[in-house]
Parts: sequence; C-alpha cells; structure tokens
Amino acid sequence: MAFPLVALPAAFGFAKEIIDRIWPKQASEDEKLAAAKDLADSISKRDDQVVQASKDIIVAEMQQGDAFTKRARPMLVYAGLAFIFLVHVFIPLMVWTALVTGKTLPEGAPTLSLPSEFWYAWTSVVGLWTLGRSAERRGMTNKLIEAITGNKT
Repeated sequence: MAFPLVALPAAFGFAKEIIDRIWPKQASEDEKLAAAKDLADSISKRDDQVVQASKDIIVAEMQQGDAFTKRARPMLVYAGLAFIFLVHVFIPLMVWTALVTGKTLPEGAPTLSLPSEFWYAWTSVVGLWTLGRSAERRGMTNKLIEAITGNKT
C-alpha cells in the first residue's frame, strides 16, 4: 500500500524537527536534509506496516471459519429469553418458595422488572430477525434479507 502523498509533508516536517533536535549543530543543511529524508522514509514504512497489519487482521477475521456473526442474532434472542426467564419466572419462583416455606422478605425489598428500553430493543431485534428468516425460508433473497439474517446467497 503506497503512503498517501498528502501525508508526506507532515511526516517529513516531523522528521526534520527530530533531526534538528538530535543532530549536531555543526552538521550541514544537506546532511540534516538527508537524515530527515531517511527518517521520513522510516516513518512512512512503519505507518505502511501498521496499516497493512490492521488490514490483514480484518481480512483474517472476515475469512475465519467461526461464523459467530451468523449466530449473533439468535444469541440476542436467546439472551433476551434468558433475562425474561430470570426476571419473570426464576426469581418470582424463588420468592414464592421462600414465602411458602415461611420465610419473610426483608422490608423494602425491591421489585425486579426489565426496563422498557429492553422490551423495545429486544422485540425490535426479534421481530425484524423473525420476519427476515421467514422470508428467507420462503425462498426470497435480496440485500435487505441478507442484511437482516446475516446469510449470503
């Protein structure tokens, strides 16, 4: 990947500033300029390597065999169901069991409920995903359905 020409003056100026600080005062301007050019080239190579490494990581992540992104939407559905089960089934059952066995709840015990934001977000995700999966199973394919379900045709 070539270093953008727009960034060269900035890298060169930075390199020249470093050279001015560390190069002996008796050095000629040509020597400082040559050293600044070498330093600018080194900085440019390092920046290219950083960008290339980032690109390689992204490409490797996209080509990996683990397709969690395809399971991310169902995972949201199952996580939401788990929260609903905990708040509306498991914890009330534990409270009921405690009351039946004669234990009393501490005074001022908070009531547990899922916030409305959870319901809005969870039902939106589940509803949209369900519609997309239903359309996909009926044989419909287009960019919108691919975006909803995460599957490529």
